[in-house]
Amino acid sequence: MKKLLFFSLTLIIMTSCASSSKLLQDGRYDNAVKKSIRKINKNQTNSQEISVLRKAFKLANKSDEDAIKQLKLSGQPEIWESVYHHYRHLNQRQEMVSRLPDAILKKINFKSRDFIPDLTIAKRNAANYFDAKGKALLRSGNRFDARSAWECFQKEKQLFPETPDIDNLIYSAKQKGTTQILFKIKNNSQSILPRNFDKAINMSDFDKLNRKWLNFTDEKAEGQTFDYVITLNIQHIDVSPEMIDRKSRLVKKRIEDGWKYALDTRGNVKKDSAGNDIKIRKYKTIQCQVMDIHMAKSVRMSGLLEYLDNHNNKLMNTRPIASRFNFIYDYSIARGNTKALTQKTLDRIHRGPLPFPSNLQMISDTQQALVVLAAEYLREDIRSFN
Repeated sequence: MKKLLFFSLTLIIMTSCASSSKLLQDGRYDNAVKKSIRKINKNQTNSQEISVLRKAFKLANKSDEDAIKQLKLSGQPEIWESVYHHYRHLNQRQEMVSRLPDAILKKINFKSRDFIPDLTIAKRNAANYFDAKGKALLRSGNRFDARSAWECFQKEKQLFPETPDIDNLIYSAKQKGTTQILFKIKNNSQSILPRNFDKAINMSDFDKLNRKWLNFTDEKAEGQTFDYVITLNIQHIDVSPEMIDRKSRLVKKRIEDGWKYALDTRGNVKKDSAGNDIKIRKYKTIQCQVMDIHMAKSVRMSGLLEYLDNHNNKLMNTRPIASRFNFIYDYSIARGNTKALTQKTLDRIHRGPLPFPSNLQMISDTQQALVVLAAEYLREDIRSFN
């Protein structure tokens, strides 16, 4: 993509820098026409540009006319889109040149032609071809043909937006051409899962997998068929016991506890150089008994992600898949002077106790994590579905 963009920018720069004579020499007649017209509009006496315009205009028209002649000689029904575009080029080029002053048009031997009748016929024939081809493709029942039909109907609509029933045809082709993929969950673990576990699927991660011709869903409408079925086959669910680990520790801290006078060996208050009494700080040690409590519980869910081709009922691929959900909670209980504690320990105390989540809740959370992982696996294997 970057290389293509670079090439396009380079081509634009080269075209803008090249002279009209050089463009004519290289066979880039339309670019030569446009450049000459810009130069002539700035200087209507520029004989060199008038000469280039005369030659480039004639050669560009001849190129389109020859192409139209060859296409019509082929007798093929698919020619009319190309014929239509060539007539459009002829008409647009003529309109662009016709805006020049009459004196310039006389010098380049300009003669106006009416391309509208031929343009209209080619346009209608192209639309009729796309309509007939699209409907024939749609009748085949093949989703790849339906995609080609969608392209045909889109082109028909571009030519005639008000074509009756065209939007319904486009919609029908889109539906029939889209690869439909059903995602479902199956519990083969012999464990009890939450009620409606197979319906509680968050499809937002799967929505990101959808493409122009690819659609994931977890719902099956009446009469709907699917090209592929992806099954999250849950085979094992392991729930750990509820674990509580308690550790006791004694926290001590030395803090200030007022002041006292400094005394000499005789018990008299000491004086500083200014004659003031000398005071010294008093300290004491405080303590607090802390019980740190660590709570833990986990669920591990594992199984297989199975890809089934619904057309031949064959298993395309299986991938092992597993997810774990951990409940971890820490808090503390204190007895004593809490001023001895750090802010981190105080925060743990303020949290207070919390009940363990139920097995069903943790299984539900683990299942959701497993579904997200399944979407990641499908993103890696997206090219398997066409």
